[in-house]
Amino acid sequence: MLAFSGILTMQNGFAQSGAHLNLSDAYPKAGEKIAVTYDPSGTPVDGKSDLNAAIYFLDNKDYPVADIDLKPTGKLLKGDFTIPATAKAFFIKISKDEAIDDNNGQGYLYTIYKGNKPVEGTYASKAFVLFSGFGTAVAKIKTDSNEAFSLYQQEFQTYPQSEKEYQPMYLSMLASGKNPAFAPVLDQKLNALMKSNNEKDLILASNLLRRTKKASADSLTAVIKAKFPNGELAKSELAMDFNKEKDLVKKEALYNEYVKKYPESATEKKTVQDNLRLQLAGSYLREGKMDDYHRWENQIKDKSYLAMGLNNVAFNWAKKGEHLDEAANISKQSLDLTKEKINNPGSQPYASPKMLKERYQSAYDMYADTYAFILLKQNKPKEALSYEQPVYERSKGNAVDINENYTSILKAVGEDQKARQVIETAIKNGKSSESMNADLKAIYVKAKGSDAGYDPYFASLKNAASIAARTALAKEMINQPAPLFTLKDTSGKAVSLADLKGKVVVIDFWATWCGPCKMSFPGMQLAVNKYKDNPNVKFLFIDTWENGDDYLTGVKKFIADNHYTFQVLLDEKGSDNRQSKVISTFGVEGIPTKFVLDKDGNIRFKKVGFDGNAESIRDEVSAMIEMAANPETVVAKTEKTDTEKGK
Repeated sequence: MLAFSGILTMQNGFAQSGAHLNLSDAYPKAGEKIAVTYDPSGTPVDGKSDLNAAIYFLDNKDYPVADIDLKPTGKLLKGDFTIPATAKAFFIKISKDEAIDDNNGQGYLYTIYKGNKPVEGTYASKAFVLFSGFGTAVAKIKTDSNEAFSLYQQEFQTYPQSEKEYQPMYLSMLASGKNPAFAPVLDQKLNALMKSNNEKDLILASNLLRRTKKASADSLTAVIKAKFPNGELAKSELAMDFNKEKDLVKKEALYNEYVKKYPESATEKKTVQDNLRLQLAGSYLREGKMDDYHRWENQIKDKSYLAMGLNNVAFNWAKKGEHLDEAANISKQSLDLTKEKINNPGSQPYASPKMLKERYQSAYDMYADTYAFILLKQNKPKEALSYEQPVYERSKGNAVDINENYTSILKAVGEDQKARQVIETAIKNGKSSESMNADLKAIYVKAKGSDAGYDPYFASLKNAASIAARTALAKEMINQPAPLFTLKDTSGKAVSLADLKGKVVVIDFWATWCGPCKMSFPGMQLAVNKYKDNPNVKFLFIDTWENGDDYLTGVKKFIADNHYTFQVLLDEKGSDNRQSKVISTFGVEGIPTKFVLDKDGNIRFKKVGFDGNAESIRDEVSAMIEMAANPETVVAKTEKTDTEKGK
């Protein structure tokens, strides 16, 4: 064990520096100012300017983040930061837009020392990054449950007293099912927890039993309720009852019961009680009961959380042409609340002040777009323009909804030519909509007196868009074998990827709870319709990551209710006991994620997330299909273009 301990210590010491990023002190300490030197050569951010650098401090409580101002010094970039007194470890993320220097999946993850000895909590904090998925989501640090297990063991061997603090996450890792060797250790820890007289220990044991599908979970929960009738579990269940209740009179009664049994802390900034008041205000707002809304709004301590709900209700009213004056009032309130947060972002876990300002600015722009939309509905186009124009400029024309709203407002104030320029740019960038295309034709006919010449003019814009899209996609093209799988569809028929060799295959990973997945489906249906008579193109929609075990009924109902003609396959359970077997082999980190495979079964494109509208999704998927059908031609053209540029 001593040799094992020594190896871990050397590994952590070595990790304090790397080929690209170095710290001024190999043994950084809490409270110390550290200088950073970074060489981007050969990294994913090489050649990019104005890099973003953020340091994520791990303290098992507040998880603060600080920005590092990297300034060029020759070919290197230099900056500095100060380590908070409470930090146990940290990692540094260097990025630009979507590009992240992940240090070959290892990230830049560091130990904090006292003298030359790692501080208490450092090994456990690093284990959290490697196991929880937090490091992967933020900085593309690869998960490694075996290394995380070793780090936890090192933590508890070096600092036995820290096991209590880091126990929940440690046991969560053991219960993940990712390594059968963890099971005996978990059983030992569970037995000890179940003998405890501490309610939190018993609740943790009950939760772990549920995760591992053990029948004793319900009986332990009953014991907890009997032993602690007004304890944490009872408190949590009362809050859940409140959340589920739809009748607002009963909901208020549950709130009153909750605050009577569990008085609100006068010192905590965020409380459950304030969240309950927020929910009541939101519920009354959605029902249009404004007097009740204001009654609860006035009792909320942190009103900034109202902003999104205010915006959503205002937008829905405006779309229907209802309550426009009230919609304008609450929309303006959402703007005022968010503007205040931009000026005073405060602090939040996992976010730096810069990140928070950007987050609030993004929210403000969304709400300002809504407010401008309402003002236009109220026949106040000039005022609407004053809100929409800066939103459009910040979006740089990359948001279809904003482009559409901006165009409508420009037309309303008589700026037809500017509206035409906005639409032309949007079409060329693949960020237009059918209504914008109709507006363009109306502006054209108004200016020319007829539609003569419009069709070739519009076709030239679409052709430019197609060329630009294909040029961009060519740079994203990859070539790696797709993992083979056999899954059943919703009727129980087995579908094998190997049997589809010779076809271009589009695989779309999705779930019924995933909003962006569902938003992308109208566009995917257009793509399916386009290729329905092409025997050489196949679409597979793999349902995955659903909650619970009985999800087939919900999946079939969702597809039927929306009249989608998709072939849906059902992912199977993986080693983590979730519906994740196939999606894990594809290395998917978020959904929706689409893969386009060529006829030899190689992945040529991977697209994550949803952006645009139905038509733009159809066009993008179509371009990927056609390029995957003839990848050699695309590669040859790209190489020729690159050669010509180099001359």
